[in-house]
Amino acid sequence: MDEITWIYQNNAANTVRYVLGQKAYKMIACIGINPSTAKPDDLDSTIKAVKNISEFNGFHGWAMYNVYPQRATDPDDLDQKMDPNLLLSNIKLIGESIHYLEIDTIWVAYGDLIESREYLPFCMSTLYDSLDSLNLNWKIIGNPTQKGHPRHPLYKKTESPFLDFDMEKYVVEKLKSHTKTFELTTV
Repeated sequence: MDEITWIYQNNAANTVRYVLGQKAYKMIACIGINPSTAKPDDLDSTIKAVKNISEFNGFHGWAMYNVYPQRATDPDDLDQKMDPNLLLSNIKLIGESIHYLEIDTIWVAYGDLIESREYLPFCMSTLYDSLDSLNLNWKIIGNPTQKGHPRHPLYKKTESPFLDFDMEKYVVEKLKSHTKTFELTTV
């Protein structure tokens, strides 16, 4: 069995997780809503699904990022107000990590949870804008939800093929057109 090279970055208090993954020569990035309790050698059900679906689709490694990096086992437990410093550090780390790991494919996987906080659509559209110059391949599994969002991986089959996704159209039609704009000044 090959040695696992973990990718993991959180804050000292463990209230934030920026990335969790397994480094390999062909990697995919998955973007969820917010991190739960998973860490290296202790994956939760969502991360296990991400790993298995990624492997089924021919990827040897994966990196799990999130629209917002605050840890919460339930998105309803996220802070009511967005911390702009936290969002900006998340966006910066994701961009640097995707570049460093030479990732060219992004799987968007959060379902209707994107609507669980008013600021989450803004966070995702801001993240997309920051990654736009990287010319990434955007993917989803299955058809979007009835509300038009990319499906969450938790209850999908391991044998779920990745489908091309017009992320620009989704961001313009679903996120930016229905999103409150937030100030990103830092303190």
